[in-house]
Amino acid sequence: LGCHARTMTSCASLTQAPRVAHHRVFSASSTPARAASKRSSPCVHPRVLSRASVSTSYHSSRKGTRVVSTRADASSTPKGDSASASLDDASPAAVPAGRPVPDADELVLVVGGAGRVGTRLVTTLRSMGVATRVVTRDPSSAASAALRALGAEIVRGDVTDDDFDEIDAAVAGCTRVVACFGAQRISKPSDALFLFDETRGPNVFDKTHPAAVNHRGVARLAEACARSGTVRRFVRVTGMSAGYAPFDFVAVALNAVLSMTIRWQRLGEVATRALAEAEPRPVEYAVVRPGNLLDQPRPAGSVVVLGYGGARVPAGKVSRDDVAECVLSATFAANAANATVGVAGKGAPSGGVAAEMAWDPARGVHYKTVALADEVLEGEDVHAMMRSVRADQDTLEPQKYQPYVALLFALVAGVAALMSVGVFRLAAKIVRCVLGAA
Repeated sequence: LGCHARTMTSCASLTQAPRVAHHRVFSASSTPARAASKRSSPCVHPRVLSRASVSTSYHSSRKGTRVVSTRADASSTPKGDSASASLDDASPAAVPAGRPVPDADELVLVVGGAGRVGTRLVTTLRSMGVATRVVTRDPSSAASAALRALGAEIVRGDVTDDDFDEIDAAVAGCTRVVACFGAQRISKPSDALFLFDETRGPNVFDKTHPAAVNHRGVARLAEACARSGTVRRFVRVTGMSAGYAPFDFVAVALNAVLSMTIRWQRLGEVATRALAEAEPRPVEYAVVRPGNLLDQPRPAGSVVVLGYGGARVPAGKVSRDDVAECVLSATFAANAANATVGVAGKGAPSGGVAAEMAWDPARGVHYKTVALADEVLEGEDVHAMMRSVRADQDTLEPQKYQPYVALLFALVAGVAALMSVGVFRLAAKIVRCVLGAA
């Protein structure tokens, strides 16, 4: 299960309650000026405007150009392919509300940049005049062509290949590397045979397996960043459930259905964190864990929920637009160095509370209202919330997920066996009745 042989040696409430006093809520109209003054960063643009002024054109890998506009003036919204024009002329004065302002020498590599989150990030980077390179397995695709039209450099690459030269060439000269790719392999019945023997089976030879993509591919890319001598920060986009306990039902279900994907995501995060202690030159890292992803813009009246420092963020659907903005801040903001951030959405402001399922002998299973942790923020302004993020203070260790998945398999098999017995008995009873009537 270790990294590749050449991997770094260091890889190793529903009920509303009164607002909680310590819970910070960031809205478009009330950006936290005090927090900005206390925690100023040279990377963060000093002008924080209303979210209403933001209008960004995104190229979708499935559709044509989609314009996401949040109450912006229609006359300022790009139409068609006009978003690709003169992006090199972008200046800090054109930067929307609160976004970090990158240095002039930045070259950002986005691995998986032709995906739905990656496309949004690359489009934003180019609109800010940031030199951008995209690694994709298919440079001839329509999504790649759209990004090339924006001025992004497109190169072929696959993190599951054993060709280190190809990955090294893609990373060469880059100052920031963003990995926003992941495996989507559905489990097969034969996978259960190798649940406890990961030295054989599909996790070894199948390049679409999460072991090859979410773990070894991430470790290989992180290793290339450490070798480059130019990369300042490596950003990995995973999923909210990577921080869940192994026995959490969501983690168990996802592992069972998606080829132990949470286990391999977590191991990829372990390899990512190892960069902070890489030799001979440490590299900063950042990890973004989004919740359930929406292709649509953020629904009206909803908010973004963001947490850091190991705090559990209540799961909820979050727009890919907001995730891309979160990744942007994680890439450049000084305070996001060596930090892990969870981001989700919520249909309405919670007032600093959440509903958790609980059980006691008197009431049985019920929901109880609990206060959100100090490290959990909510609001409309992603970048304002990101300025409160702090570096990780915890350690991230591999977890044993297999026993809980095995228990789920045994439970499903037991239920199936009982149902089969019941069906057989019912069929036998029907046959006896028919024969008796005859």
